[in-house]
This record gives sequence, C-alpha cells and structure tokens, in this order.
Amino acid sequence: MGPAKKARSSRKHGLTRRWLVVTSAVVLVAALLAATYAWYPRNSADSTFSQPSASPALTVSPSPTAYGSPAFQAFISHYLGIMQNLNSSATKVAIAPLLNPSYNQTSLFEWEHSRLTFVSDPAGFFEDPIQILSSGKGICVQWSIVYVSACLSLGYQSRLVVAVDTSSWTFIHTWAEDFYHGSWVHVDPSDSVWNNPSRYLAWDWGRYLGSQVKVYAFEDGSFQDVTSTYSAPLT
Repeated sequence: MGPAKKARSSRKHGLTRRWLVVTSAVVLVAALLAATYAWYPRNSADSTFSQPSASPALTVSPSPTAYGSPAFQAFISHYLGIMQNLNSSATKVAIAPLLNPSYNQTSLFEWEHSRLTFVSDPAGFFEDPIQILSSGKGICVQWSIVYVSACLSLGYQSRLVVAVDTSSWTFIHTWAEDFYHGSWVHVDPSDSVWNNPSRYLAWDWGRYLGSQVKVYAFEDGSFQDVTSTYSAPLT
C-alpha cells in the first residue's frame, strides 16, 4: 500500500471513530433526558408546589381547590375592593360631615333609616356609600356598605360580612360586624339587629350554613371565614 493510500485509510478510520464518539454522546444525552422526563412527573405530583399557595394578605387560607377557582377569587377581590374604598381617607372625609360625632354603633341604625329606603329590586344599585346615599335606596348590600362606612368614619372598627353560595360564589345576604369590647359583634343594619348571629338559621338558606353556604368577613386588605359564628345557635 502506497503512502497516499495509507493516509486516506487513516483519515477514514479517524472520521469513523469521531462519528462513533459523537453518536454515543448524543445517545447518552437522549437517554438521560428520557430518564429525567420519566422520573419528574411521578415525583412532582406529590410536591407542595403543585398546590396553589395562599396570598400572605389572607387572614385565613381557604382550601387549595377553592382558592384556585376563578369565581372564588373574583368574589374575594370584589369585596376586598369595596372595603378598600370604605377605608380610604377620601371616603371617610366625604361621609363624616353627614354624621353626628356622638353617634354610637346602634345610633347609626336610626340615622341610616332616615337616609335610605329598603327596596327589593337591586337594579341600578351602587356600591360606593356616597352614591348609595345620593340614590336613597338599596338592599342588604347597600345598607351594610353605608353602615360600615359610617362606623369607619367615626373611628369604630367595622367590617363587611357576606353569606355566599359556594356552588357559584354569588352572594346571598350581606351584613356587618363591629369590634366591640374585644370581640366581633354581629350587626344587620337594614333590620336594626345587634348581636343575633343565629337569626339566619331560620332563613331558607340557613340550613345550608357550613355546607353549601359559607360566610366571609372583609376588612381592609384581608378576609376571614366566619361561617362557624353563624352556623350554630348561641349557647
């Protein structure tokens, strides 16, 4: 074999060896990727990161399934937005001149009944207290918003409470709670009711409290599941 022929043969064997090395490397990488893919789904299913995490702003974390529901999130966001407005300086300044500074939490019942008429048709209702008072009408939602707004303007700690149908996350009834002598007290302003949380057990939806019906209380930037307060009679 001549020198030129030997050189060609050597180059051919060198190319073959490099091709085998590259091919082996590709096969090895592919095998590692396949093994990783096969392993990861089985382990990630049990990982805590597969569950939605609750916002740190939440007072009480709901179940992961509920918190992952867009309807639940929309419900929570809606009432947190209302409370943000009621706690704003602009709203407090606008409401304060309409109130007697000597009013206590129950004095506001009479004041509110002089300003609002309860009507059953919710069409055209507002969720801003100034607009509600200008319209002079509302259902439980409007009465509760105005009441909580008045309490906050006078320096009382008050929050909005909503009974909700969890099958659709639509509200059933709305009332308020005042922080009074170290605890939250039930207030239903449209009926001038103070501290009677078991009253709803006699209502048509009351028998579903704790199951399909849940109750949430909203403050500025936080909410709390208070269903247990309303699902059992007073002892």
